[in-house]
Amino acid sequence: MPKEIFPSSYECDCGRRLDFSEDTVRELKARSHKKKVYLGDSATDTHAVVFYKGEMIDIICPKQGMSQPKDRHLC
Repeated sequence: MPKEIFPSSYECDCGRRLDFSEDTVRELKARSHKKKVYLGDSATDTHAVVFYKGEMIDIICPKQGMSQPKDRHLC
């Protein structure tokens, strides 16, 4: 299961760690209250953190595809 490492880092199931600016993460969490938003890692691959309703719900991994959501309904 992907995990959030406070305040602005995330770790994928494949072991890849994604580090972002705290301001960027705060802004995207705020925008995610209305719709899903994605924060991508443009360094070397296409990992993307998915936010919805103010929280990280998933990480899209090019090696594994989407993992299972963290016990949330995505309606």
